[in-house]
Amino acid sequence: MAMRYSPFASTLLLFVAWSASASAQTVEQPSLRSVVLDLTNNIAAAQAGEAIGLSTAIEVANAPTGSSAGGFVFKLDPATGLRVRTAPTFGPSFAERALTAGEGKVSFGMSLGVATYDNLNKIPLKRMVLTQATGAGVSNRLDGISSLVLSSQTMVVSAAIGATDKFDVGVVMPFVKVKLDGVSWAELPTGQVIEFLHESISSSGLGDIAVSGKYRVAKFGEEQPDPGGVALMLTTKLPTGNRENFRGLGVTRVLGSVIVSAGKGKLRPHGNVGFEWWEKGLEVDTDFTGEHRVGARHQAQFAAGLEFEAGPKMTFLADILGRKILGGGQVRVQSVPVPPDLLGVTSLTMAVATAKGIQKLTLAPGFKWNLKGSFVFAGNALIPLFDNGLHDKFTPVVGIDWTF
Repeated sequence: MAMRYSPFASTLLLFVAWSASASAQTVEQPSLRSVVLDLTNNIAAAQAGEAIGLSTAIEVANAPTGSSAGGFVFKLDPATGLRVRTAPTFGPSFAERALTAGEGKVSFGMSLGVATYDNLNKIPLKRMVLTQATGAGVSNRLDGISSLVLSSQTMVVSAAIGATDKFDVGVVMPFVKVKLDGVSWAELPTGQVIEFLHESISSSGLGDIAVSGKYRVAKFGEEQPDPGGVALMLTTKLPTGNRENFRGLGVTRVLGSVIVSAGKGKLRPHGNVGFEWWEKGLEVDTDFTGEHRVGARHQAQFAAGLEFEAGPKMTFLADILGRKILGGGQVRVQSVPVPPDLLGVTSLTMAVATAKGIQKLTLAPGFKWNLKGSFVFAGNALIPLFDNGLHDKFTPVVGIDWTF
């Protein structure tokens, strides 16, 4: 027996089919962004796709990558003529301390972080109702649904050198792999699935390279171990990552930070606060009209934590990391204007980027273990305490650094 659709449902199905066809005609080369748009255009939710793409690019490009500074810092003791460690701990993993390496000292590091994202704000990626259209009748409803398995692997190669006793220069090169496996479909109130689409893609390559300079402006004393002090740091992130594949933001960013660290004995606190300027904003549409757009531009961030000397070869770490993306970008489900093409539709809701900024508060516990000589192994976790952007519930990060 042939199935019959109401005029409301027929109009929606035609609009969904037109959206998918238009998307297929405009995409020339596959990229992660184009695949996300294919999935969301399949259910007439292009603006949701733009919002997902923006959140993904922001998260991957801004995920904590660790410090370029080495764990070991030595200084020549004038009384004995021997090299001595200037700090009993190996330094934080995701924050900075005021201590500089010293002229001619070089450190090299590598780390790997693996994230499988669970939520976009409060929306689970497993089954996202990205759009819902309703008509005059109770049964006249069509849901646009997508389910995504989205992950990233970031391997960071870093190096730093002491240009003078007070000034360090560092570079951080992230190599990023982003993988997406997603489905989307439209679903009638009866549970019938229509317009099913499956896409899978991955992309690997260079992310946004960061070049930094740290200058120590004050010391809290001359005794050893180093009692701490104040430093200023300037970090420039270059648009070397491919934004279409969510490996970078496509804009130059400059972060200015103030660093304070202190402590005597086994416990050593540190704190950082900074502001990151972006050369231009990242904007997306928020509805079908094309007249309303929101953009994310600039970022404020802070870090505060403790290093604890558990032994000569072991340091325990705990940091709180905070970030706020200024402007917009936070994804929420809200009412949007109904396109004139959708005859019979009385209301339409969609997951879109809003004018509210993305905020993140992350707990980063971990340890650093001196394996041998000046080799230090680091094991850490990133656990969101509050996060209204794209996030993973638990991200492991391991690394190693060597100072010589």
